[in-house]
Amino acid sequence: MAHNTDGFFGLNEALLPSALAAVVFSLLSAQPLTVVGVTGLISLFNYTIFHIIQLHDVSLYPSFMVWVAVWSAIIHWLTALFNICDYMRTVTDFSSETFALYVGTIYIIKGVEELAINFYDNTIVNGFASALVALLYTLTVYLLEKIGTTCLFNSTTRKLLSDYAYPIATIFWTGFSYFPGIAHVNFIRLPTTKAFLPTVSRSWVVSFWDLPIKWIFVAAPFGFLMTLLFYYDHSVSSLTAQARRFPLKKPAGFHWDFFLLGWTCLVAGILNIPLPNGLVPQAPIHTDSLANYDNAVKELKTDDGEVIIRKDTAAISVIEQRLSHFIMTLAIIGTMTGPLLIVLGLIPRALFFDVFFIVG
Repeated sequence: MAHNTDGFFGLNEALLPSALAAVVFSLLSAQPLTVVGVTGLISLFNYTIFHIIQLHDVSLYPSFMVWVAVWSAIIHWLTALFNICDYMRTVTDFSSETFALYVGTIYIIKGVEELAINFYDNTIVNGFASALVALLYTLTVYLLEKIGTTCLFNSTTRKLLSDYAYPIATIFWTGFSYFPGIAHVNFIRLPTTKAFLPTVSRSWVVSFWDLPIKWIFVAAPFGFLMTLLFYYDHSVSSLTAQARRFPLKKPAGFHWDFFLLGWTCLVAGILNIPLPNGLVPQAPIHTDSLANYDNAVKELKTDDGEVIIRKDTAAISVIEQRLSHFIMTLAIIGTMTGPLLIVLGLIPRALFFDVFFIVG
């Protein structure tokens, strides 16, 4: 978003809405296992609006986005109050998988576009080095996550390597970018700002009440489109977090959660930060990490007398609680502090772009 909005949305603008939504949904939602935050689709939506407003008067963009959020919040509340979320019961696994395919395709395309930034200004060496590190990072995360489904090592080691695949790979490849002989490559690092402050010189709350009346009504259809996106995106996130393979005991609560989402949209809009909603890949991963699995090792004999060992894994229970989601909130807030922002600034941007590939 920073590249496509001339720096208006930066790191803190991505972290703050994730923390805001996480604290609300971890404490008040009916489905606390559904992880919420800033998605790639909302980033795409935000800078698409930026490019449209840029054709007229870019100075209107901050106030215009507030009114988009206000309209979206109102439509969220009406949707919840009139039980329109009931229609999500018609969504089948095929629809969810199709939407996941769409999201995955968008993420992969955006990952390629963002990696291409490293080739700008004739920096061919930097571009190829960033692309190589990104692909190796993807492979590392994939292999570490797959260890959890193998018979390698003991169960504790497999779970640690699988659950902490991202931090392990991030630490290693960040360190790799500083290796002697590699350090001369000018890797583009993650741009950071001051702790708990916006990326550009502005206050969190802008004078959105001064926006000309015609632009307030122009924001209405964009608010409707935002709600339409969240209606499906957030609901599918909740559905995947409560998929049939997870033996959950507590019921769902789509109407109440969508009503809460309206409030987070309003607050995020007034603060001029991206609107958060359910995260499609992270929500089921969160539930999966809380599931207890039973591993059954079977020995199959072929006609040639060869023995094939196969491991069947099935979830037998899920630890249903609010604490893990709330701890994510504290962790996200922690990353907005000065020391951790310095640490984040050491990471090559290629690793963040590469997350698009992994999620896709």
